[in-house]
Amino acid sequence: MNDALAQLHACLIQETELVHEFIKVLEAESLALTEAGPEQALAESTAQKNSYAEKLAEISERRLALLTQLGYSPDKAGLDAAAMDHASLQTASKQLYDAAHLANELNASNGIIIDTFLTHNQQALETLRTLAGLGNLYDASGRTQSGAKGQTRNIKAG
Repeated sequence: MNDALAQLHACLIQETELVHEFIKVLEAESLALTEAGPEQALAESTAQKNSYAEKLAEISERRLALLTQLGYSPDKAGLDAAAMDHASLQTASKQLYDAAHLANELNASNGIIIDTFLTHNQQALETLRTLAGLGNLYDASGRTQSGAKGQTRNIKAG
């Protein structure tokens, strides 16, 4: 195995390990979302996800550069072609694809949960504005609407 090929193999293994670590962060985020974990857990999850995204982007650039150096296109097709030409890359590239697919599914699932929470919160705020007789406090440009100041409605419970 030539040097660039060995480096690509090592890069694929390292990238797969990073994706597995990223998956652990996504699983922790999912747990925090589904079990109504504290906001701090979600904030930490976001920070960790951002950190892993940076690391994954860096190693992805390295992988693409190595593919180019070996004469392949710097994309999935190039990695597929390299794996077809070099049996030593097949297992590592399949493991990377499998891990990336799982990470993508987990991230999409967490995104759906977050979107659901955001929609629910927006609906609750709209309901509260309606009950308080406030309606929309701001127009599309962010300016206070005329007549919105001081408008209140007495609400009695029960």
